[in-house]
Amino acid sequence: MLPRPHRLHASVLAACLLTTASWAEYLPPGPSSIALPPPATVREVKETLHGMEVVDPYRWMEEVGSVETQAFFRAQGGHASAVLSSLGGREALLARIRELSEGGVSVARLSMAGNRVFYTRLSPGLTVPVLCVREGFQGAERVLLDPGALAKAGQAAALDWYHPSPDGRYIVYGISHGGSEDSTLKVMEVATSRDLGIAIDRTRFNSSLGWHPDSKSFYYARIPAGGPKDAARRYAGVRIYRHTIGRPADKNEVVFAAGLDGARDVPEIVYPSIVVPEEGAHAYAIARHGVKRELSVYESPLAALASGRPKWTKIVEPDDGVTAMLAWRSDLYLLTHRDAPRYRILRATPGRLDVQRARTIVAEGDAVILAFALAADGIYLRTTVGGLERLERLNLAPGSSSKPEFLKTAFDVAISQLIAHPRRPGAVMRTQGFIEAPAVVTVAPKTGDITNTGLQPPPKADFSAIDEVRLYCPSHDGTRVPVTLLYKTQTMLTADNPTLLIGYGAYGISQVPFFDPTRLAWLERGGIIAIAHIRGGGEYGEAWHRAGQGETKENTIYDFIACAEFLIRYGFTSPRRLAIQGTSAGGIPSGGAMVRRPDLFAAVVPRVAVLDMLRFEYSANGPANIPEFGTTTTSAGFEALRRMSAYHAVKDGERYPAVLLTTGMNDPRVDPWQAGKMAARLQAASSSGNPVLMRVDWQGGHGMGASRAQREEELADIYSFLLWRFGVEEFAPRPGTK
Repeated sequence: MLPRPHRLHASVLAACLLTTASWAEYLPPGPSSIALPPPATVREVKETLHGMEVVDPYRWMEEVGSVETQAFFRAQGGHASAVLSSLGGREALLARIRELSEGGVSVARLSMAGNRVFYTRLSPGLTVPVLCVREGFQGAERVLLDPGALAKAGQAAALDWYHPSPDGRYIVYGISHGGSEDSTLKVMEVATSRDLGIAIDRTRFNSSLGWHPDSKSFYYARIPAGGPKDAARRYAGVRIYRHTIGRPADKNEVVFAAGLDGARDVPEIVYPSIVVPEEGAHAYAIARHGVKRELSVYESPLAALASGRPKWTKIVEPDDGVTAMLAWRSDLYLLTHRDAPRYRILRATPGRLDVQRARTIVAEGDAVILAFALAADGIYLRTTVGGLERLERLNLAPGSSSKPEFLKTAFDVAISQLIAHPRRPGAVMRTQGFIEAPAVVTVAPKTGDITNTGLQPPPKADFSAIDEVRLYCPSHDGTRVPVTLLYKTQTMLTADNPTLLIGYGAYGISQVPFFDPTRLAWLERGGIIAIAHIRGGGEYGEAWHRAGQGETKENTIYDFIACAEFLIRYGFTSPRRLAIQGTSAGGIPSGGAMVRRPDLFAAVVPRVAVLDMLRFEYSANGPANIPEFGTTTTSAGFEALRRMSAYHAVKDGERYPAVLLTTGMNDPRVDPWQAGKMAARLQAASSSGNPVLMRVDWQGGHGMGASRAQREEELADIYSFLLWRFGVEEFAPRPGTK
């Protein structure tokens, strides 16, 4: 039996070493009556980059709208659907996933304005979350918006983002269809749920939309009309407009864009937003350089912005390492990793900001500062060490300690949201763990006591028989990589446990705990879920991020391989019962591990994954990702991208494991051709006889905005595919399937 949480000793595990000879000869039966789709046409495109010839046999698929590419995806998607639906245990597994998914209520995306509390709620019977409001936490719930009622042409509608006005009177929100994230901006009066008749398209990039303090106008980002024919410049030239409530949208004026007074250095690819503090004499334009964490910040007198003629002055450069900003009255608070890889907080004065001379009010410590919020009684900090989160508070009253104090929270719970207001003492948090129930709680200003608001009902999914363990795996260079394991308490170290290893490692994003009832469908069958906290993420701050970024990206891949070897070495599982999964940028470690060590895995699941890194920057979302991964226009960048590109590392005649690729045809982040090219290449190259399937969702995108049914169906396909490839008899294809 596996040990209880946090008591797993190397001496116990060392006795459980195993060998895995001849596992690759194990091939579960396939659905022989289902015909394979025709192989993809090979039309090689050869180009020389920095002295090296690069061959791409499937470049033609990048024209996703062409008749030939569409036919390829239809054939591949139809074949995958036929194979997956033939698996014997899939229907029962889907029923269990649905039971778990629909058995409880999930509250998320909390916001507070005036006396009102806004949040999204996904309840039994709903296809997508609805937007709700209460007058305080104890007020009666009222549904403001049900995106499920807005579906059209078979495409589910999704609430992409929403922002209440400071007084809570209005909300501005974005709606898109089919997972496209192509938002249309709308405005609603909260008291009456009345639509104000505003519909502004091309408003995808408004997760940080800003309101004017008087609640009479707001500032939104909009993509230019038409757009360039070059896909890589599709999101170029985003501008910020001001809309005044009651005024026609065609009267909206541009208030921030490249070329305006004081903002002439704004690059072509940038995602801007405007912050106007509720109290203060200045406004701030924040420029996000694609996925780059470091911001540029421009300042204008508020009066100039209100007149429609802002006078912008650049006050923060990306080199300043600032990743978050908060303004209140005569103070500006900045979160920066410059000279502090685990971050520190600065306080400066608007109008004459010098980041280099700003006062440090929260010094760098042992924990990484992930986020902060300003309350009347101090600054609340969300911090982490290795992905284990905690809450701290710095008292700003005169004579108080200069060091933050720790406030008591559950050990393995992540702080999904931290909300405070400079006029109110205390804070509000939304918390959850891998096996700990989610909750919305308040933090008392004097005692730090935590009280459950009851906004999030307790889940019906029972994780009492599931353990969570944190272990540390030595990587190729000796770096200790955290691995979180979830499994049934009674699970034994037999090396035969069905195991799914998940990794991401990009953008400085930590793999934090989150509660998902549907995991039980895997865990209760004796399966193990392992989460690898590999480099490229943010578990140990900016140094951890940069150790798996750009030219160091191979560390992310080798960390993932080391975690797989660790699980095998200590007897948790074996190669014939081990699968790996990576979503989006997680395609780099999962695809990279597969092409380097195909002998380690029975199956690989790249979900909406980026796999061809040499062509990524030429897609619509590619330029925004250059700061994270690099560019082929430089010799060093090309070499780094070549090493992290799984597509270009596939070898003819290699015995690759079974592969299930997934893609959404409306995906705005990772183009479908990424999965298509990889599927074609693996099908042509692999000699193992293992299936290579491409699951295609014609009404889906990157996962944002997916309906409950879409999520349930995809998870049933993934789990069933893995159990089939692990040789679980129940999931063998039904005989005579056609």
